Amino acid sequence: MKIRFAALSFFLLAVCAFSAFAGDVATFVNLGFSEDSGYFMFGFHGIDGDTNKPFAELYTVDVKTNSFVTGGVAKESFEENLYPGQDASGAFYTLLEKNTGLVQRFRIKHLRQGRLLYILLNGDAIKGNLAFRDFNTGSEYSVQMTQTTAGSGSQVKSAFHISMDIRGNNPGTYTIGRPGYYREKVMDYRIRQIILSPDRRHIVFVIERDQYSATGKSVRYMVETVKLY
Repeated sequence: MKIRFAALSFFLLAVCAFSAFAGDVATFVNLGFSEDSGYFMFGFHGIDGDTNKPFAELYTVDVKTNSFVTGGVAKESFEENLYPGQDASGAFYTLLEKNTGLVQRFRIKHLRQGRLLYILLNGDAIKGNLAFRDFNTGSEYSVQMTQTTAGSGSQVKSAFHISMDIRGNNPGTYTIGRPGYYREKVMDYRIRQIILSPDRRHIVFVIERDQYSATGKSVRYMVETVKLY
C-alpha cells in the first residue's frame, strides 16, 4: 500500500510540474446562438500556466458583422487553488452566472448550438487545406487557412485569413479574417470547428491559437463568422 501511495504521489507531482512548465490548454464551450441565429456566444476556461489560477472568458458575437457586441466580452481570473484532478469548469459556471443578463439580452439559447460541419479531433493531423461535404444539404466545401508569423519568443506575432469555396447550396467564394492583422504573442492558428448556424445563413469558424507563455505554450480560442450569399 505504501508503494502504491508513493507511486501515486510521484504521479501527481509530475502532473503538477508538467502544468507549471508546459503552459496550459483551455477548454472551448459552445454556448449557442440566439433565437434568430444573429448572435453566437462562446467561452473557454482553464488553469493559467503562469499563475496556476483558474480563469474563464465569455464572448458574444454578432455573426452578421463578425464583431463582438457592445459589452459582450467578460473575463475573470480566480484566486482559488485547484487540486490535482480538478478542472476550471467552476470558474466558467461562476462567470456565466454573473453574465446571465448578457444571455437574456441577446436571447441566447444554449441548446441552439448549430450543426458541426467539421471538427478537428485530438490526435488528428492538422491540415491547412480542408475539403469536405455537408451530406444534409449536398454542399461541398473547400477551405484553406493562410497564416504569417513574425518575430520569435515573447516578440512573436501572427496573422491569418481563411479562403472558402462552396459548391451546391449557397455557392460562392469567401474570405474570412484579416490577413494583415497581427496578434501579439500568437505563434500558430488552426481550425478546430466549423459550425453552420441554425438558420443555415452563417458559418462560424472556431479557431484554436497557440500563444507564447512564460511557462510554455498556452492554447486559447477565438471565432470568425461569415454570412453566406
